[in-house]
Amino acid sequence: MAQSLNKIDVYLETGKKRTFAGAIDWPGWCRSGTDEPSALQALFDYGPRYGRVLSSARLGFKAPTHPSAFTIIERLDGNATTDFGAPGIAPSSDAKPVNSVELQRFQKILKHAGRRLMRT
Repeated sequence: MAQSLNKIDVYLETGKKRTFAGAIDWPGWCRSGTDEPSALQALFDYGPRYGRVLSSARLGFKAPTHPSAFTIIERLDGNATTDFGAPGIAPSSDAKPVNSVELQRFQKILKHAGRRLMRT
């Protein structure tokens, strides 16, 4: 489920040249850096912008106030796609079924992100 107690579960996908940090419960909130600390910092820095996209969705997203809000729950070995500049390995949570409430939440996130993208 979504963030609780201001903790946000993230995964890290690390290649030879680049690392991606992605928020498990917030599709599309993923950023890269040259290593784990820089990827986590980029994810943190992008939080307010991600929040603006979802502001009208009323999903309770709050950008963290410090990178320590991130809890790394999975580390993945990246591949050539990772080093090219795109996430290439899905976290294990992506393979787990979701209930109807969570599915509707994910759909709402994607709908709002799509609307925002169409306006830019």
